[in-house]
Amino acid sequence: MQELVTVEQADAVIRLLAWAGPVAGLVAGLIAGAVRGRIAAGAIRGLAVGLLGPIIWAMWLLYSYLVRYNPETGEAGLHSVVTLALSALIFLVVGIALGGFYSRVVFARSAEETGKPAANHAADD
Repeated sequence: MQELVTVEQADAVIRLLAWAGPVAGLVAGLIAGAVRGRIAAGAIRGLAVGLLGPIIWAMWLLYSYLVRYNPETGEAGLHSVVTLALSALIFLVVGIALGGFYSRVVFARSAEETGKPAANHAADD
């Protein structure tokens, strides 16, 4: 029985995502920024989202390395519970870190976007 999706096909799609993601993100960010009148902020956000493509590619390469087949022992990486746990831990930590970064830095709402006045810390002096 032949596989529906081969590892080579998955590699090609993820590699394409890694290269096209930043460009597509930048273009989409420029368009969204132009609509909102904030071109620079839109471009930065779009590029940041597009950079997830290379991050996903790097994680795919790491995962492929961890689960590779070892012809000397005849085992694949997922035959080991340690490898499975390590993979889960790495992906969990990276996901939490990226989620925190993107929510606090990339998509942080400025006072201008929320319509609320910015805090004036100079008045406290």
